[in-house]
Amino acid sequence: MEQRERPDEILVYDDASEFPPGEYIPSRFSVRVIREETNKGPAHGRNQLLKASRCDYVHFHDSDDLFHPQWCQRVRQAMEETKPDAVFTEISSYRGDRLFCERVLGLKPMSSTEEFIRFCIRGVILVPAGTYRKERVLAIGGYRESLWQSEDFDFHVRLAASGIKPVILDDPLVSIRIRSLSRSQNQREVWTWFVEAIRLLSKELPPKYRFDLAETAARAGSTLFGLGARKEARAAFAVGKKVGPPTFKAYHRLYRLLATTLGQETAEWAGVVYRKVLPERVRCLVKEHPFMNPRCSDDRPD
Repeated sequence: MEQRERPDEILVYDDASEFPPGEYIPSRFSVRVIREETNKGPAHGRNQLLKASRCDYVHFHDSDDLFHPQWCQRVRQAMEETKPDAVFTEISSYRGDRLFCERVLGLKPMSSTEEFIRFCIRGVILVPAGTYRKERVLAIGGYRESLWQSEDFDFHVRLAASGIKPVILDDPLVSIRIRSLSRSQNQREVWTWFVEAIRLLSKELPPKYRFDLAETAARAGSTLFGLGARKEARAAFAVGKKVGPPTFKAYHRLYRLLATTLGQETAEWAGVVYRKVLPERVRCLVKEHPFMNPRCSDDRPD
């Protein structure tokens, strides 16, 4: 409500919450509340909001995230000037009152649809970054409700693959707050569902994106292994191998050698032993050696 320009309509989806939002919305504001009697998750909620909206463009925003005062004005200006399929802005993240990351997504102008698809696969566009032409979201079936987590990753890859023409605003016009109790902090669950999204996408995207999906599955598996989720990590390694297999070009040379010859899990266990045996100062020297880190054009995992 502190925007210089306000949205045409505001809808609130109440996913069977313990504290109904009506009590927190000032009566002078025109807000429609849609309540579900059983908790069905964000993907279902966003699809309900999508169907209920009367606007040509929609924006999804979690209740603990914040807008920059110029957000609506800047996004609306971009929509009016070029009539894009979507407008994406940068996001800043905060822990309490402290700035954690000024530009979370690393957005940049994209020269082609193919580049944008690969950007969505290799990274993750978070939901408050985007404002979408409603008909383009409906055309892909909205959010995939079978995904309990990582639904945003899947949604943006499918939307990009549909050939949308987005406008990129690289200014951080939205802020997200990192909280220990937030849904996204369950990293084991997030990355497990992330791998499931990769598996589903591998059946739907053109073959030329299989390398990107395989590399992303490898990153997810490595993350799960580091979280102690060994079973889930093995599943991720298997998906990467089936989809690709990955080449691990973004990893140091020894890891790549072990992963391609003996398997990624072996490379991960070797890393565990390596960190236990060698002191940190020795590891730093090894890490800086040109043999371990050859130049390559591939993006490193986040």
